[in-house]
Amino acid sequence: MLAAAMLPRAADAKSCSRQGEECRSSARTRVSARYFDTYINRCNAETNACIARCKTGIKVFVDVFDSPGSAQQYPIDECR
Repeated sequence: MLAAAMLPRAADAKSCSRQGEECRSSARTRVSARYFDTYINRCNAETNACIARCKTGIKVFVDVFDSPGSAQQYPIDECR
């Protein structure tokens, strides 16, 4: 399985959209062609989920490269 290290650390990511861009960029460079579409779709879905969570006050982007139940969360400053 892919390690959490595959997602760029989000020290600079201030919004869900920005973190989603970093997620997709990581998928483009680090995921094999076989899994590319799966991870792009996960990044897109998490971007939307992040925006929805953020609007309720839960400001995190959940790492799509981690195993379920152990996903790292990245702090988000803006919901967009």
